Amino acid sequence: MTEPTEDTGKPSRRRDQSRAAILEATRQELVEHGWRKFSVDQVAREAKASKQTIYRWWPAIANMCVEAGLGLLPARTVMGRDPVERISDLLQPIEQVAKTSFGHSVLRGAYLAACDDSSAGETLRAWLREEVRGPLRLILAEIAAKKIIRRDFDLDTALDILMGPLWNRLLVLRSPLPEQFGRTQAEKLLKVLAPA
Repeated sequence: MTEPTEDTGKPSRRRDQSRAAILEATRQELVEHGWRKFSVDQVAREAKASKQTIYRWWPAIANMCVEAGLGLLPARTVMGRDPVERISDLLQPIEQVAKTSFGHSVLRGAYLAACDDSSAGETLRAWLREEVRGPLRLILAEIAAKKIIRRDFDLDTALDILMGPLWNRLLVLRSPLPEQFGRTQAEKLLKVLAPA
């Protein structure tokens, strides 16, 4: 085993700083020009990085945009005991970012990039599976066992009820999310799934 040298970590730090600068420049480009007029040249200039580096790290530029959008999302809060609170907490990171015009524009561009590119789409779907769909399944199964909702719920339909208005606001209407958006959607979902 070789002994670490004093230089250990410097290239990694530089790489991390360059990567962060590229992602921040990507966010700025999404805000200023959106996904459909996105310029890798402008990102390279703004981040002071070569296009070769950008394409080496992100062969699919749409994936870079999705990563830039997801990178804005804070970690979810610790879930409480109340089912409405627990479900609304799943949307809280998106809701928090989408309340600012900067965040709204970045998320919109990232989602459009995910629609246009299969690799970027898979990145976004993987995030949704891990951060929203999986936890939602556990919450719904738990409250179905307590007979708060029907046991025969359809997870995909539940996800559509919970997140459909979010996509509509971000992508179609380009409008901000109303106050307590996540809570309102969670209440609607539980009402739809209530036992007959």
